[in-house]
Parts: sequence; structure tokens; C-alpha cells
Amino acid sequence: MEVAFVAFGVTAVVIAVWALFLKRPSHPYPPGPSRLPLIGNLLDWPFESGWVKFTQWAHEYGDIVHIEILGMHIAILNTYEVSQALLSQSMYSDRPYLAMAGDLMGFLPSIILAPYGDHWKAMRKLTQKYLNKSASRAFWDSQVADARLLLRMLLDRPEDYRILIPYVVGKNIVENAYGLQIDSPSSKYIRLSKQTHDSIQHAVMPGSFVVDVFPILRHIPAWFPGAGFKKLARIARARGVEMVNGAFNEVKQTMAQGKARDSLAATLLRDTSQKQGSDEEYEHTVMWAVGSLYGAGTESNASSLATFLMMMAMHPDIQAKAHEELDRVVGSERLPAMDDRESLPYIDAIVKETLRYHPPTPMGIAHRLLKDDVYEGYYLPKGCIVLSNIWGMSRDARRYQDPSSFRPERFLQTSEGGGEPDPTAQVFGFGRRACPGTHYSLATLYITIASLLATYDIKMPEKTGAEQPGGPGFTGGFVSHPKKFSCQISPRSPAAEALIRASKD
Repeated sequence: MEVAFVAFGVTAVVIAVWALFLKRPSHPYPPGPSRLPLIGNLLDWPFESGWVKFTQWAHEYGDIVHIEILGMHIAILNTYEVSQALLSQSMYSDRPYLAMAGDLMGFLPSIILAPYGDHWKAMRKLTQKYLNKSASRAFWDSQVADARLLLRMLLDRPEDYRILIPYVVGKNIVENAYGLQIDSPSSKYIRLSKQTHDSIQHAVMPGSFVVDVFPILRHIPAWFPGAGFKKLARIARARGVEMVNGAFNEVKQTMAQGKARDSLAATLLRDTSQKQGSDEEYEHTVMWAVGSLYGAGTESNASSLATFLMMMAMHPDIQAKAHEELDRVVGSERLPAMDDRESLPYIDAIVKETLRYHPPTPMGIAHRLLKDDVYEGYYLPKGCIVLSNIWGMSRDARRYQDPSSFRPERFLQTSEGGGEPDPTAQVFGFGRRACPGTHYSLATLYITIASLLATYDIKMPEKTGAEQPGGPGFTGGFVSHPKKFSCQISPRSPAAEALIRASKD
């Protein structure tokens, strides 16, 4: 009996070892920091401004860094070339399951978080049709009008730029998305957009909540110790429903009354040529396709415009060059127009450098690998979470000379060189998951930046002295903003002020 028991035990051990051997990949994982038993790299994970830590790892371990946390594999892509090579493939187009943001908060159907499947493909098809480079020209008139509205509001409230910029950006998105009239920064859908963003800012980052690591915890009651995340989720879910469903239902109501203004939502509801499934399913697709753009676009553009203001205040020499180009091309008797863009290469370079210097979403949104892959001899397992270190790419000295400096000239073709890679190729994401509103966003940034530079001087407050090297720094989270800073915004001349006031006519 004892001999048989020992033989059984030995056989079981041999089978277990053999099973482990069979599970071992034939190629190594990419390099990364050493792991501890059971918890892996849990103690190494940066919960705030992770892109800085990831860039340090890139210098130490290479273009792809692998870590493992509680059995979850994570690959961090630190170069544009690797990100483009991998994320352009369909097997990298899925999203990781985020129990907090997707399930508990209710944002799983959004174009940002939806898994790679029929629902997401239907949303992408709709947005590609109406937000491509040609179609997005339909929004130009409203973008110009709202850029000029910002100029007028800054005349009376220049110190409130941190309130006015998100308001005007959000107003334009809501009115174009839904045709709803937005009258003030306290308007319902401006407030809801801000509140919803604040709720999910960290929830869309993998591992931010324990329920993302242990999804079974989503079933525990809200009164249970440690279940505070459920209260946060309940509040965010209610705001999301009011924001996405509420705005969409208002459009449907005005359409039924024959009073609907032109909007993306109304256009999509009328155009059923791409409808798949029932009317209810199509409406669900349209609601989330439009709602996702409304929720995501405001904060990223507001972040970039705040970065622009900070950089102009810190670099009066750059601002002077922009003034010279605008005065020469546009003159002093009118404001910049969309059609001026090709004639304003330095302004366009400022837009690009603003996006490169601090990408508004420094880590983008995580991808999930749908099947095992081998790249450059390294093994990436099915289910691996894949992160693009967009901020690290912007600091890659192999692509950008003196990457820590704000230098718009780097994007200009001159006899001395220049013409460094356009950062928009990385800032707006990769492959099928690239931001569908890229052209709309770039147009907003261009016309707003050109209009501000044509009419205003942006300076550091006199009491703080000259330039502050490096600025005040940036916040963490999905969308990263400049930390609070002060600047003086004043008309360049009495003629510029008169031009601003006349822009309402």
C-alpha cells in the first residue's frame, strides 16, 4: 500500500512538472524588472504618472518592457515603431475588461472601452463616415465661431481661462454632437461632462481599483468593509446615464417634434443605411458612438490648450515668431480662418509641438492581446495587457532632438534640416483603436491657437518674474493637465481688441 502511494505521488509530481514545462513559452518574455513570488511586480507599479516610470524602464530594459502583477501580464511599448507594428494588427485591437469603469460605472458600451466585436465595429464604421478628414469640414464654421467666442469672453474674464477654455471646447462638442443649445459654463451637459470625466479619470487605467484585479469583488454588497468603490461607481453610473442617455433622448424628442437642430446624433439617426439589427440596437450603437466622443473630447483638447498657454507664457520668443507669421499672412484687419492653415506653418508647428511636449493622454487606453504572439523573438501571451507609452515616445531622442525643450521649429523643413516626425501619429492612438475624432480635434486646436496668438499677448505674471524652467508640472490620470499656473492674457493692441469685439457681428 505504501509503495503504491509513493508511486502515485511520484507520478503526480512528474505530471505536474511536465505540465508546467509544456506551459512554458518557447520564447522569452520581453525584459523587465525582476518579479517577486506570487505578487510579481505589484510593488513596482506606478499608480500616478506612470509614463515617467515606464520611460525610466525603457532606458534600462528596452523598447518593450514586460511586467507581471498577480499573474496578469503587461507589456509596455516605448517606441512609435513597435507600437505601430503591433497595434495596427487586429489581434491587438481588444480592450482589457475593466470591472470598475466598464461594468460597475456602466461605460463598457462606449467606443473607448467596448471589446473588439460587432458593437464596437458598428460604432467605428459610423464615426469613420462622419468624422473623417473630409466630413469633419462640416464642423469648421462652428469651430471658428466658438474660437471667437473664447476671444470675447477672455476680454472680460482673462483670469478665468481655466474655466472658459473647457467650456468653449465642451460647448462646441455638445452642440455639434446633439444640437443642444449651451449658454454658460454652468450648463447641465458641460457640468455632467466634467463630473463624469472626474469619476472615470483613474478608473480607465488598469489596476487603479482592486476590483479590476479581482473582478469577483463586484458582487460584494456596498456596505461590506473595503467596498467604497461601489459608492463611487454608483455615482459615476448615474452621471453617465444622465449625460449619454439624457442628451440622446433630448435629440430624439426634438426630432419627433420636428424641431431638431443639425447634429451628428440626428444625422446618424436619419441615416439608417448602415443599420445592422433592430431599430433599438441601432439606436444603442448611435447613442454610445456619439456619447463617447462627447465624453472624451472636451478634456483632452482643454488639456492641450492649457499646455499651449503655459508654453507661450514661458517662451515669449516663440510667441513673437508666431505673431510675425500671423501679421504677415493674415494681417491686422481680420481674424485667422480655417483656410489659412496651410499658409501658417509656424502656427501648425506650435500645435504639433504642444501635442508632443505633453500628450494629453500620456498612456492612451490599454489594449488586450487576443492570441499568443511573438515579436522580435519575445513572447507576448494571449490576454496580455498592452500599454503605449506615448509620453515616452515624445521624449525619444532618436526621433526628437533635445526632446525636453519646447521647440516648434523641429517640425519645419529648412535648409538646415528639421522636419521631425509628426507627433499626431502617436498622440491620437494606434491601429483600429485610434481616436475617431482626430481631424475634428486638430481643427479645434489650430483655430483656437491661431486666434489667440493673432489677438492676445500671453505672459508670465509680473510678480513671478521671468520664465519658470519646466513649468509647474502635470497631473496624473488618463487625461493629464498642467498643474495650476498663472498667466496674463491681454489684447496685443487696441486694434486687436476692436477686432475681437467686432467678431460677434
